[in-house]
This record gives sequence, structure tokens and C-alpha cells, in this order.
Amino acid sequence: MRYKILIALTAISICSYAQTKDNKNNISIGFGTQSYKGDLGNTWFNFHEEWYGVLRLEYSRYLFSSIDVTVSSTSGDFGHCKDAEDPALWPEGTPVLNMHSRLTTGNIQLKYKFANGYLLKEESRIAPYLYAGAGIDNVQDIWTHNTRVNPGTYIAITGGAGVRFNFCEKISFTYNIGFGYFTNDKLDFGYGTHNSNPMYMQNTYSLGYNF
Repeated sequence: MRYKILIALTAISICSYAQTKDNKNNISIGFGTQSYKGDLGNTWFNFHEEWYGVLRLEYSRYLFSSIDVTVSSTSGDFGHCKDAEDPALWPEGTPVLNMHSRLTTGNIQLKYKFANGYLLKEESRIAPYLYAGAGIDNVQDIWTHNTRVNPGTYIAITGGAGVRFNFCEKISFTYNIGFGYFTNDKLDFGYGTHNSNPMYMQNTYSLGYNF
């Protein structure tokens, strides 16, 4: 009985009410899926295509009731393999190849919170947000069989949206959809006839702690 009381008191102390401005820091860890869009094809929202796993770490700092600054890092496989029905050659004669890489990102972003005391209460249990920023991305080639990727370090413009579910003032669960747009087309060599800068999409689920 004594141990049950101790556990209950611990839970109450963790989840006790405190204003967001009094807990200005949040750290979260999560996982999800990552997909590619670029010269080799588009796997976004195509569930028969490749969806690779991705790990996400984030630190968020309260600035104002409407704004947080966040620093995040993600790591996971990234690319696209040719489909069976794809032609062997692009119209200009270059072969249709595969791309399989390891994408690691480091990002800094500003987050606009709808739970800001104006649109929703700051202590709202459901707290949607939007964010935008930039990142430095490292790409490594991890598959040497018939692959088409230019490894290196790249700059990306990032943005996305999400919703945080506050179990209490200290503990939260977050769904986040994020996008990255590479600022040049060198990653997949400006390959084929599309010549569009590559992009990534991430759907992640995270557990966070405010302090």
C-alpha cells in the first residue's frame, strides 16, 4: 500500500499544473516514416511505394505565448527503387536506376502555436502548431547495387505542422508531419527529364517532457 501511495504522489508531482511559461523547455523523442519525392519518382502518400523508418529528436524552447524555437535532428533511410513497370531508360537515353541512402538532418525552426491564449488556451490538451526553418542534411550512399545518389552535405528549407496532446503539463504526445526541400538538384543528379529538387516527407510520433 505504501508503494502505491508513493507511485501516486510521484505521478501527481509530474503532472501537476504549471503555466507553459514556467516550463519553458521541452525535449522529445519519436519515430515514424520517411519518403522521397524527386527526379526518380514520388513515394508521398503512395502506400505501395517505399516508406523507410526515421528517428526524431527535438528540443523546443518557449519564447512567447505564440512562438517556440526548436532544434531537431532526424536520421533514417531515404530513396526510391524503380518499379517493375518503369522503363529501362529515360527518354534521353540515361538508365533508370535506384536510390537508397541514409539521410541525417539537423534543423532550426520557429514554431507558431495555436494554443497561445488567443485562439486556444495555453493549457489546452490539444495544441496544434505550424513551423518553418532550415536545416543541414547529410546524405550517405548505403546501397551500391545499381544506385543513383550523390552523397554529401546539403541545405534544405523545412516546414510542417503537427498537434500535441498534453496528458498533463509535463508529459505530451505529438504527431508531426514535416517536409524538407533541398536547395539544389545535385542529390539525385538532376536525373531524368523531371529536373526537380528532391524533397522528403516525414510522419513522426513523439513522447515529450516539459521542464
